[in-house]
Amino acid sequence: MSAGLDIAVRGTVRTPSGGLRARLGGAARSASLWVVAGIVVLVTAIVTVLMQGREATRPLHYDSTQADGGRAVIEVLSAQGRDVATTESLAEARTAAAGGGTLLVFAGEGVLAEEVPGQLMAEAEAADTDVVLIAPGATVGAWTDAIETDLLGGAGTQTRRAPECEASAPRTAGAVSARAGESDLYASGSVAGDVVFCYPGTGGGAFDEDVFDHGLYAVEDRGGMSLTVLGTAEWMQNETLANEGHMSLVAGSVAGDGPLTYYYPEAGDQPGADEAAGGVWSLRLFPDWALAGLLWLLPLALAAMLVYGRRMGPLAVEPLPVVVPAAETVLGRSALLQRSRARATAIRDLRTAALVRLGRRLALGPDAPAEEVAARAAAAAGLDPAWTQSVLLTAPVPDDAALVRLSADITSIEREVDPL
Repeated sequence: MSAGLDIAVRGTVRTPSGGLRARLGGAARSASLWVVAGIVVLVTAIVTVLMQGREATRPLHYDSTQADGGRAVIEVLSAQGRDVATTESLAEARTAAAGGGTLLVFAGEGVLAEEVPGQLMAEAEAADTDVVLIAPGATVGAWTDAIETDLLGGAGTQTRRAPECEASAPRTAGAVSARAGESDLYASGSVAGDVVFCYPGTGGGAFDEDVFDHGLYAVEDRGGMSLTVLGTAEWMQNETLANEGHMSLVAGSVAGDGPLTYYYPEAGDQPGADEAAGGVWSLRLFPDWALAGLLWLLPLALAAMLVYGRRMGPLAVEPLPVVVPAAETVLGRSALLQRSRARATAIRDLRTAALVRLGRRLALGPDAPAEEVAARAAAAAGLDPAWTQSVLLTAPVPDDAALVRLSADITSIEREVDPL
């Protein structure tokens, strides 16, 4: 098999080795697809873990199984037959506040917008919905004017506290534990309210404990509804829920016949969140699966470009030994001209080829004018010069019949000039 034919069959040509660098480059190109595939798998795994764990690791979140999460209390309440709903939506929380039952709110971490506590309390009072706050800290004043917190507290060392009050839930739960440094809640000195304080701590704050009622747990009676404040998140955390009377205290605080809704605020869902972000397009409008799909498509597109854009081997550097018969070329070109109805082009090609052949037979130079070739051909064949001139140069081709007739006349002239 010749070298040219071998190239035609294989489509490539062997090139001499370029040394270690060339071999390393070839190995890198061969392994590039597997490297890209590994990167895609790694990115997919990372994205999946991030998207699954993004909302399930925050303190006291209802889906969090971490030590400081809040999933255990939701599971226990549901197992006891309580109708429990969970949400991060402010709109759903307002619907729950206006629908009766009990609204449990994680008020820590300063996520709630300034106007949200007042809105929820107004809707809850109108519908006689009980509200239970978890660790509101210094923001407790946004929920009620009857309770304040000791911002300078935290010096106490007591870790186990007795109820020391007449509220039903603390009396049933009994003693609870609290971390050293928890700040007590106090009765406001300016607003008279029907508030019961339980689990008092020991000194160290700005309030005079002999004058102000205080405790880590408070219940305010507002007529048709009540506001309960759990001063620490420790009582609801997964790792401490089974300690002392924590579960009993939480269950008693949210007891009732109506549905229970646990609202865990989301910063991006608060009023003015988009304005605070400067009007930036928010990804929270998309579901988690859409973000994961987008991040998956990016490396996938890169891999596709690398796979389909890479060369499949060196280009052939020798001409391919392809021979096309002249008849096939003529038939192919004729078919194209016929399909496009290019009669003028077809007759021009026929006349040009005939004039070239006639000029050679009549020993005329390549620069001889077409009129001279036509005149010499008419003289050599004994034909009418005007008719020969018309056939070889000027006769129009209005239709296919005229084209066929002129083709036959051109062949006839060539035969007369050089008869067989």
